[in-house]
Amino acid sequence: MHSTDAFLGGKIKLKQKIHGLRATSDSVLVAAAVRAKPQETILDVGAGNGVIGLCISARVPIKLTALEIQEDLVSLIQENALLNDKKITVIRNDIFQAKDPLKGQLFNHVVTNPPFYDTTGKARENEEQALAYTADFDLKKWLEYCLKHVKSKGSLTIIHRPECLNDILPVLSKKLGDIQLIPILSKANTAAKRIIIRGTLGSAKPLTICPPIVMHTQTERPSQLANSILRSGHSI
Repeated sequence: MHSTDAFLGGKIKLKQKIHGLRATSDSVLVAAAVRAKPQETILDVGAGNGVIGLCISARVPIKLTALEIQEDLVSLIQENALLNDKKITVIRNDIFQAKDPLKGQLFNHVVTNPPFYDTTGKARENEEQALAYTADFDLKKWLEYCLKHVKSKGSLTIIHRPECLNDILPVLSKKLGDIQLIPILSKANTAAKRIIIRGTLGSAKPLTICPPIVMHTQTERPSQLANSILRSGHSI
């Protein structure tokens, strides 16, 4: 069974399984952090149901390629492209296999929301969720795959857990400069539960830590900034 849900205040409609992989605010946030210009090329690695690329396309016209391993999700991306009258090149592939259908192709922007829950934690309800959410894979190789498809002066944008920065930054800093860390806080004066990492291939600019995005007020209401990103589609 599927539901059709509105994102960005109705700018995007997303068909997704009721019991399966479902889009979260993580995907909308990382999409908002991609500084795409009209007609630039975007590669979404591990695209799920296509929500990241669709959210970017709602803000600016782009040329979008989505890479996804799960056959059911590939079909959903194609359906969601039609549902939103968007053109998406959808490729089913396992990036850990030797054959790369995108070999030699470079993109203005690569974006990814990789699996990042430890498999020793809470079990997921079904196989699709387990494959999409768990971190039983090589994060270094995942990031290296993303990096090899970024154009010179292009960007890589990722959302992950802050505690994984020790694994992420050594890989990214070999190729990227102007790395910007954007902490995502549930409330002010709390620890970040997510962090967006954005960098530029070949830049010599140093790493910076940006002001955090606070998602909720102390009364549990969405913050003004969160509303502007999640409902109005504003960029970060």
